[in-house]
Amino acid sequence: MILSRYLMKAFIGRFLMLLIGLVLFLQTLDLLATANEVLAGGGDPVASLSRYVSLRLPGLVETVAPLAALLGALTAMVGMATNSEILAMRAAGRSVLSLVGGLMAVGMLLSGLLFVFSEFIVVPTSAKLEDWRDAGFKADGHVETGENSWIMDGSSIIRVGHVMRDGTVLNDIRVFRQDKDGNVTDIIGIRLALWETDHWSVFEPKRIGGLVPEDENAPLPTWDTQLRPEHFIRFANHPNQLSLSTLREYSGNQAIGSHPGYFYDTWLQQKAAGPLVLALMPLLAAIAAFAHHRQGSSVVTVVWGITIGFSFVVIDNIVLAMGQFGSLPPVLAAWLPLALFGTLGLWIVFRFEHTGAHT
Repeated sequence: MILSRYLMKAFIGRFLMLLIGLVLFLQTLDLLATANEVLAGGGDPVASLSRYVSLRLPGLVETVAPLAALLGALTAMVGMATNSEILAMRAAGRSVLSLVGGLMAVGMLLSGLLFVFSEFIVVPTSAKLEDWRDAGFKADGHVETGENSWIMDGSSIIRVGHVMRDGTVLNDIRVFRQDKDGNVTDIIGIRLALWETDHWSVFEPKRIGGLVPEDENAPLPTWDTQLRPEHFIRFANHPNQLSLSTLREYSGNQAIGSHPGYFYDTWLQQKAAGPLVLALMPLLAAIAAFAHHRQGSSVVTVVWGITIGFSFVVIDNIVLAMGQFGSLPPVLAAWLPLALFGTLGLWIVFRFEHTGAHT
């Protein structure tokens, strides 16, 4: 128990130091690259730059946390291997699996903290940053999206020319209504829509296509929609800037969003699977550390560990992209890399434990 606490303490200490160092380094580079753009918004320089840093910082923490976990576990194990502490632990009867299991338990705890941090801090700050960026970093600017934005509302497809004033003003709207077979039955054109007292007021609606009604005097179909101004603002954001509840809404039976349902289903699964990378990284570090701890080269161990971690990131991004395009089921796209590398890592550590390789 004392040995496990010692290793966990070494891992946590290095993880926190690396996390802080990497975040400060990347934040400095990012601020240098975007400072002119932020100051061009016309706000108070100190207030604008401070606001940018406060909104950008949480996203950087989430981004570099897996790398900090990998390097933290690697450096902790390399230091122990260099001082022959791993051999001493094994000589004392401690198994490799118990040592790795302790680090993975800490990783699981960090994964839970990262999930909460992402859901309640990263998501809202990233959304605010994107809205501010879209408004040209102006202190009191309104969000305006580009032309030809598309969004699904149930079986209807909606094209919006411009989204202005935080989603409360829509210009040049086309509503494509479909039947159950996917055939377009009506195309409704709306010049302007304003959000007033919890409903949309439309101006100059007209039927511009679709099936010809039997009764030429039939009233023009109204635009009955469950969409609100926030939908037109946030649907353009990347799914990693959406909360878990919003992703559930986008991936439900009544589809809302600018992508197919499986796109949001994939990111919904990724929301749960992503933070667990912090539990996987100590295992990947252990593969490198235990495989090379008798060869006297800390550099080789670190490089090998980073290579394994980089391989996971590459495969994870490839599989996630396949899920976004519908080539893989969302569950497989989000969980397959974790399951693959986790199983492989446990098998290697288990084999090392029972064969005594490199001891």
